[in-house]
Amino acid sequence: MLEGGNMKIPAEVKILFKSYKVVDELNIHDEKSDLYGQINYLNQIIKLNPQAKDEQKKSTFLHECVHGLDEMFSIGLTEEQVEKLGTALYTFIESNEEIFK
Repeated sequence: MLEGGNMKIPAEVKILFKSYKVVDELNIHDEKSDLYGQINYLNQIIKLNPQAKDEQKKSTFLHECVHGLDEMFSIGLTEEQVEKLGTALYTFIESNEEIFK
């Protein structure tokens, strides 16, 4: 579990009925570039780049969770919407820690 600041990254996160393992993995990339994180729906794994700074890693974790929610609930978010919502959730959680205790 990654701690520091207010938010913690668990070893596993549940999205609807799926449990996703959260793992550190180097060399995460797509066809265009290196990535801070990636979600694999089939294998139910969220990969996070261990070289990312703490705040970036936590924000990326939420970003990948938003992808998971989008997939499970067939919301149809664009990548830009996922990026904005993930960042918004991260700042909301960090700014309102008393709500999540």
